[in-house]
Amino acid sequence: MTVLDRFAREGRDELVSLQCDLCVPPVISTSTTVEMRKLGWLLASDGHPHDICPWCDLSVAQKDRQPRGDAVAVEPDASLLPNLVVIGAAKAGSTSLHNYLALHPEVSMSDDKEMRFFTDPGCLSWVGRYQGYYAPGTAYRGESTPQYTKWPVFPGVVDRMAELIPDAKLLYLVRDPVERAIAEYVEEATWGVMTEDIEAALVDVDEPHNRIVAPSRYATQLREFYRRFPPEQVLVIDLADLRDDPQTTMKRIFDFLGLAPIELDEEALRPRNSYGDKGTLPGWYQALRRPALIRLMHKLPTDRLTQFRNFVKRRISKPVERPEPSEESLARLRAALAPEVAELREMTGQAFAGWSV
Repeated sequence: MTVLDRFAREGRDELVSLQCDLCVPPVISTSTTVEMRKLGWLLASDGHPHDICPWCDLSVAQKDRQPRGDAVAVEPDASLLPNLVVIGAAKAGSTSLHNYLALHPEVSMSDDKEMRFFTDPGCLSWVGRYQGYYAPGTAYRGESTPQYTKWPVFPGVVDRMAELIPDAKLLYLVRDPVERAIAEYVEEATWGVMTEDIEAALVDVDEPHNRIVAPSRYATQLREFYRRFPPEQVLVIDLADLRDDPQTTMKRIFDFLGLAPIELDEEALRPRNSYGDKGTLPGWYQALRRPALIRLMHKLPTDRLTQFRNFVKRRISKPVERPEPSEESLARLRAALAPEVAELREMTGQAFAGWSV
């Protein structure tokens, strides 16, 4: 089993950061065990052989349920490992940036955007598979995992990265921290990971382990990376700059990487994974998601499977409505994040002028 951490909460159920033991990239989640069971997780704490995410339970037959790992031990190879990582933040444009970077001929980004390799305490057991996600022959090999800047919810990331890829360039996308926290609440509620309302989610904003507030503590996250990486290897980018002037912002990023800039057309610069791209599924559709049917669907050609998924996204799923926290909750959240924003401005020399904090 792979429990990444546990967080006690006064008067409420304990939170658990958990990782699926089977899939690559590993599914990771922070939730209560009650919420995880409702989502369909099989938990080792309930007597199952492994911690298994709902998707693996549906798509992997019992006889094939082996913990991920290279068939033969593989030594890490610096020439195959990534030397460029988009480290976050969640809901701050990392999907769009991942796609923009992939358009450069000297950058090979992983096909699976969120590899979640360094959140895994046992990452070296599948380093061979991880290295296989990057095409050789380019100046940069990169991945984008927003969970890398969710300390202390996902601990140990920085030390694993520093041990394995100490020379990597790191890109840290940030946005208005209040808006980011609300956007993450919407994301987690969409997936069913969070079942409490926004007011309950913001009760303990001062707690370091609050699962939607911790990633908005940008200075704390940056200090954690500066503990092992020199500041000159980290570039902090405001999502507002990437959204409002993508050409100039991408030139700044390519300059940081020592690469010649490239022209990006309007379609290439279309935002990805924005609000409305995802939605909850109705109960009748969820009831049809049975292991035998899922495995049958996976026998379809890739293009047919993609068409079906797009149909579900367009016609069936419904975006979670963005909640409006009370003025009291917003004031409490802004007060908790104000010192973080002040320190971030001092650390980076950037104004972040459009932010609400």
